[in-house]
Amino acid sequence: MTAEGAGRAPRDERPFAGERQAPNPTTREAESFARYMIGEPPAPAEVERYRRAVEIRDAAPRTERYRRLLECMIRRPWTIGPLDAGLALVDPESPVRFRLCLMLAVLEASPAHCRRFLPAPYPKAALLGLALRMAVAAARSVLGIAMVRTWGVLWR
Repeated sequence: MTAEGAGRAPRDERPFAGERQAPNPTTREAESFARYMIGEPPAPAEVERYRRAVEIRDAAPRTERYRRLLECMIRRPWTIGPLDAGLALVDPESPVRFRLCLMLAVLEASPAHCRRFLPAPYPKAALLGLALRMAVAAARSVLGIAMVRTWGVLWR
């Protein structure tokens, strides 16, 4: 390598022209995603595994729209559920959803949380609760689609 190219990144690692790199995931992001998924904050080791997974998988949101969606989810944790549901239906390959999936994988692989992901027996009466959860999920999806589609107007 020549002296003049010593400080530059290799050609394939440089961002595209005009592309701003998103910051590394924050502890707040990891905590918000974990609370959405399992209802409790992740351990510091899980936060670090999440950060490494985002870095290794290059899961940075590449467009302004995705960066703003991610920022909205971090600033307003109540939007994570609807936006996740909306993105699942409208844009399932979104880098924002990919980050959520990375956090899910970290939590599922953690010995402290794996019991939450294992099947458990349930009584037949629990089917009523399941039907109620399905109705809530459908409403969340409708809200999420509206939020994702109107992003440019409502959520700046």
